[in-house]
Amino acid sequence: MKRTSLLLLVFGSILLLPTTGCDGYQKLLKSNDTELKYEKAMAFYADGRCMQSLPLLKELIGLFRGTDRMETVFYTYAGAQYCIEDWYMARYYYRQFAKTFATSEHTEEAEFRAALCSVYLSPDFSLDQFDTGAAIDDLQLFMDRYPQSSLKDSCNNMMGRLRGKLELKAYEQAKLYHTTEKYQSSVMALGYFIKAHPMGPYSEEAAFLIIDSQFRYAQQSTLRRREERFADAVESYLNFAARFPESAFLDAAVQLHRKCINGMERASKEMRANHSENPTP
Repeated sequence: MKRTSLLLLVFGSILLLPTTGCDGYQKLLKSNDTELKYEKAMAFYADGRCMQSLPLLKELIGLFRGTDRMETVFYTYAGAQYCIEDWYMARYYYRQFAKTFATSEHTEEAEFRAALCSVYLSPDFSLDQFDTGAAIDDLQLFMDRYPQSSLKDSCNNMMGRLRGKLELKAYEQAKLYHTTEKYQSSVMALGYFIKAHPMGPYSEEAAFLIIDSQFRYAQQSTLRRREERFADAVESYLNFAARFPESAFLDAAVQLHRKCINGMERASKEMRANHSENPTP
């Protein structure tokens, strides 16, 4: 969670202090009454006063180490981190809980919540997607460990959304070559994208942009290469029209096709004229 949001949450928690007030809460923190701290920590957590419960739970982890209550306190501490949306810390403690209490009835949920924290850490598609890939890996690991889990559908849905984000990121990166008028690189990058995501939602537009990139690249080419490159664009158009006969880009693609045919004809005529004027000895 961002620092500003955390500060607001801390301030909000202060406003929600129990009726004993700040002095009462400070006395509770300094108290040697372990039972009272346990009761208050669990009550704060149950009431959603997670920021207040955290210092008490952290202390209780040390006090209850090796006792029957350790499992409950540790799991609640991870839950309090989750509650305040500190996804890094919550993920860490849920993972630690799963390792420490492997046979607990809460282990499956702890591992799911750890994976869920990774999902929440996945940024907007425009940013680096390392955390998105990690979230997919964590969800897949959870399903591998719990193949019969009732949470399987939820995991699959989240993985689908995360993969969609990665696909959009890949498409925008490939499309950038077209936007920056690097048409030769655009053809290559968009072609690689389509091979990697042939049935994805962006493959249609990517295929159209390949035609447009090839057309523009041909226009910029030397006379000797122009006809060949217009022909490449024509071939890409034919593949596009066959694959996407109902495409919203079809009319624009048809216009490019006509321009490419005309370009091929002009280039051929210019080549013949140039050859006539400068015959090979």
